[in-house]
Amino acid sequence: MEWLNDNEMDKQKFIVLRLYAPEDELVLLDFYPLRESDEPDWNPMPEDWSCYPEPLRVYKQDYTQLLLKYFAVIYPTKDAFDGTPEPEFDVCSYNWIGKDDWNRIIIEIEKHLSEHDSEEREFLQAFIEWVKEALKYTSIITVWGNQ
Repeated sequence: MEWLNDNEMDKQKFIVLRLYAPEDELVLLDFYPLRESDEPDWNPMPEDWSCYPEPLRVYKQDYTQLLLKYFAVIYPTKDAFDGTPEPEFDVCSYNWIGKDDWNRIIIEIEKHLSEHDSEEREFLQAFIEWVKEALKYTSIITVWGNQ
């Protein structure tokens, strides 16, 4: 995988996971792996989280029904970038979630896969696979919501 250059953002292709969400749904969560830097005093800019070639998009009905309960297991937590306390997942803004928390979410989903029907299991497994692949290249995945 190669990160996109700043002038290549138009090449980004979202992976869309959709099961229950209607085609005209506009409320969503976007998952952006963060391109990290070793520079001292580095502060991520939008191009650092919008340069992953295949970010993930999940619409409201699907993330509400299938994902949010698993995200809840990591809260309260600390912002993976600056360490500020995060009392809950924010569906209206940016969430900087670190690798350890992603691994906790994955474990929680896997523990409960058998409670879901086959279509939901397929959705959740695709979500897990995307997260695991993204974590090969970063230790932080930023989740942005527009609710």
